[in-house]
Order: sequence, then structure tokens, then C-alpha cells
Amino acid sequence: MDGMEVIRVALLNIISAVSQLMVCAATGDYDEVDDLIERHRPHLIIAEPFHENRDGIMWIKDLAAQFPQTKILVASAKAETTYAERALRVGASGYWMKTGSADELLRAIDKVLNNEIYVSPQIALLAVNKLVGRNLNGYEALSDLTNRELHVFSLIGAGHGIGRIAETLGISRKTVETHCEHIKLKLGYTDADALKRGARHFLTAA
Repeated sequence: MDGMEVIRVALLNIISAVSQLMVCAATGDYDEVDDLIERHRPHLIIAEPFHENRDGIMWIKDLAAQFPQTKILVASAKAETTYAERALRVGASGYWMKTGSADELLRAIDKVLNNEIYVSPQIALLAVNKLVGRNLNGYEALSDLTNRELHVFSLIGAGHGIGRIAETLGISRKTVETHCEHIKLKLGYTDADALKRGARHFLTAA
């Protein structure tokens, strides 16, 4: 049983213990998600969109557009300070960190099913500080990156070269190089080596 399967079983156990909730399906295969939603029409799905360096933000955006009546609660190990706001902007209704407690997960489910947005108190605080123009712990720097630039940055951190990133994203090497230049400019990296070091640090922190 791999790590994702262990987490999936744990989530099933937590949710199944609540009489008001019913699990209609579970899968570890992203290609099955659309068919399962079509078949069961759930009120809510809980998903880890960033597994295996997937462009999770684009996946959420596409899923939210295709199934607007199904709410999306992200359950991820990716740093909420980097990804929560982006996920909410493209259609997610909540962002729960896998390091959170079962009670927090159930609170998140309840809020989302009641047409509310769920984020942790930390993200709520960051949102307020951002609203009034305060920057905490470099949060604003990463938020300057577009969703595609953030994905490229994470792939660099995973050790992918320009050619592999271009192949993965279905874009040209030149486009990847342009993204890298934009990332260096926005985050203040002086050269490609500094970019790689920063990306590796980001991946570890996220």
C-alpha cells in the first residue's frame, strides 16, 4: 500500500464514521475522476491535485468548470501559504492540509457543504494582512508568480531540466526558458544555478 493509498483509507475511515456523510466512490486514478463524478453526482469531492508533479491548479480549474455543482475540497501536503489562495481562485471551496486533525477535516467538510469557504486560521490571517498591505514571511513574493510559473518552479525543484519540463507541459523549450527568466526576475535570482537552489528549497519547504 503506497502513501496515497494509506491516506485515502484514513480519509475514508474518518468520513465513514459520521452518519450524516456517505462516501459514494474513491479512486487513486485521476483518469477515473470525471466518470465517477458523472455517475454519482456527489455534493463534494476531496482530492489531492498535486500528486506526481501534476499541475494541480489547472486540474482544479478544469474540474470546477466541468462540474460546477460539485464542490472541491483540496486535501494536500503542499504548503497552504503557496497553494490555498490559488486553488480557491480557480474553483476549490476549501483547502485542508494533510497534517491537520480529523476534527479539522470534518469541520472543513461541514463548512464546504454549507456553501462556506474553508481555510486554516493561518491562511485567514494571511488574507487579512494581504488585504491591508502587510507582507508576512515572503508570502507575497511567491504570489507574484503566475500559476504556470509556479508549476515550472516546482518542476525545477524536482530536478527536471528545460527539455523535460517542455515535454511534460507540452510547450516549447523557448517558452520554458521565458518562464524561467520571469521567475528569476520576480524572485530575485541572479542566474540559473540560483534558480535551481531556490526551487529545491521551495520544494522542500512546500
